[in-house]
Amino acid sequence: MLIKKIGSEKAVVIVPEIYGINQYIKDWVDFFIRHGYDTYCVDQNGRDGCYSYAQNEVAYHHFVNDVGFDQYKEVDGYIMELRDDYKKIVVFGSSVGATIAWRLTESQWCDGMIGYYGSRIRDYLEVEPVCPCLLIFPEQEKSFEVQSIIPKLEQKNKVESHVLHGKHGFADPYGKDFNELSGNKALDVVKYFLRKIEHL
Repeated sequence: MLIKKIGSEKAVVIVPEIYGINQYIKDWVDFFIRHGYDTYCVDQNGRDGCYSYAQNEVAYHHFVNDVGFDQYKEVDGYIMELRDDYKKIVVFGSSVGATIAWRLTESQWCDGMIGYYGSRIRDYLEVEPVCPCLLIFPEQEKSFEVQSIIPKLEQKNKVESHVLHGKHGFADPYGKDFNELSGNKALDVVKYFLRKIEHL
């Protein structure tokens, strides 16, 4: 667990991608600190350091076999423990972390959820969020057609979804599919969403 606190009344719990707490995720920690959040970053790797992007298959194998999407139950318990210390708790996830974060949106402990390219959310469309959710997808995903799930997500009262130009990973400046324009657009949407959450 990577924890950075500034004595705030609001917190964010960050659920990383399969690579663990790499520089991309550390940048998100810094982003939320700058926006006034204490940050709690889940370490789902269980190993020293993080996987490199070149270790994609090894990292995915580890996630599927040793972590899994049911990790949301563990994270939910952790958020419950934090609840008394904060007025607002937001959960943020990227890729597999976004799907885990999505599964947390039925929890009474979350005040908001932000997910970047959670492609496996398509397997959990029965989830009915009780808190505001911001879902950001790329136009292109290898494993499925993004537009096929948008109408189903838009039927849910508390879900706001955006599809931006690029591929899975478009917001990661360290990855091969980085798209600066879409990354910046997504950040603007996130900032606006956080302001809305803070006034609820």
